Amino acid sequence: MMEYDPNFCVTSAIRYDPSLVFSEPVSAEQFAACQASLDPRLFFLFPRHVFRLNAAHEYFWPEISKGKGQVVTAEALLLALYHAVGDPDTCWRLRTLVSKEGHIKVEANQVVPRFDLYSGLKDDTRPETSWAVYLDSARTPQTPITMFKTSNRDPYTAARERVLPPGLPLSSTIEVLLFNEKDQVTEGSLTNVAFWRNGEWITPSSDNIGGLRGAVKAELLDKGLLREMRDGEAILKDNIQEGEKVLLLNGIQGVACGYIRLGSCRV
Repeated sequence: MMEYDPNFCVTSAIRYDPSLVFSEPVSAEQFAACQASLDPRLFFLFPRHVFRLNAAHEYFWPEISKGKGQVVTAEALLLALYHAVGDPDTCWRLRTLVSKEGHIKVEANQVVPRFDLYSGLKDDTRPETSWAVYLDSARTPQTPITMFKTSNRDPYTAARERVLPPGLPLSSTIEVLLFNEKDQVTEGSLTNVAFWRNGEWITPSSDNIGGLRGAVKAELLDKGLLREMRDGEAILKDNIQEGEKVLLLNGIQGVACGYIRLGSCRV
């Protein structure tokens, strides 16, 4: 696919959030100081995104990555991200695209503040203030496009179009769970997913079951806050229960909470 599409890129969605560093509104002078020193702390899980972009680039274009070494350096990525930020006192979704040649492009969109990017892990969540999570109506085959985040979003767009009403914005707190050829749940259309089983949060194995290798997922795995499913372990779509609580993980929302709704989307 990438051989025929000159616009094909590997991507990562990175959250700029001044509250990661500042407890008060950030001034232009403070932002300029952070930019001058290329402070990575304003970008949620920044080192994870550097690793993720390089791993994806090496997979799709190994001859270039091996020749250059690290195609996406922390310095180059920070320069591009800082340049893309608008109002420094606003939260931004920075969709970062890296081409075959290693060129970095950043598309910026404002997002709402989240005062706790790990709030989904708390026990005080309620369905009425959480994400509604629906199950896809068709299987999504696992391919490199569902293993690494890229500019090709066709499998995820198709899942949302099958389940959700037309025109529903991506900013809505509604998610669709995908499942593979074996009816094993892999991920959401916008997020990685985790299920509560036997006293712990478990998430599908990207290697054995499928789903993107997300930055937040990697962070929680390393912290021991969730576990990747072992060989032979999986959540089948028919075993998901109405009202079941799940965790939804991505680089913009952090850890959000969702509740399963079986049947047709109710908006």
